[in-house]
Amino acid sequence: MILYTLTPPEMIYPNENQEVNQQKMYYLDGIPLLVENDLEGVYRVVRVMSSDPSHYLDDRCTPGAKISFS
Repeated sequence: MILYTLTPPEMIYPNENQEVNQQKMYYLDGIPLLVENDLEGVYRVVRVMSSDPSHYLDDRCTPGAKISFS
């Protein structure tokens, strides 16, 4: 969809930038993951950023799974 407007994208899609600021990349045993801070020291998997199909079958990496850094 194309929007022909003078309004800046930040005003049309305000939540996009806020969500991205809370996310970071994390490697779990060599599997690149996009995670989001859920609680103190606990992160929630948002997306698997790998091109290896076997990484998507790992139960630890499913979106919504919790990962603790401690």
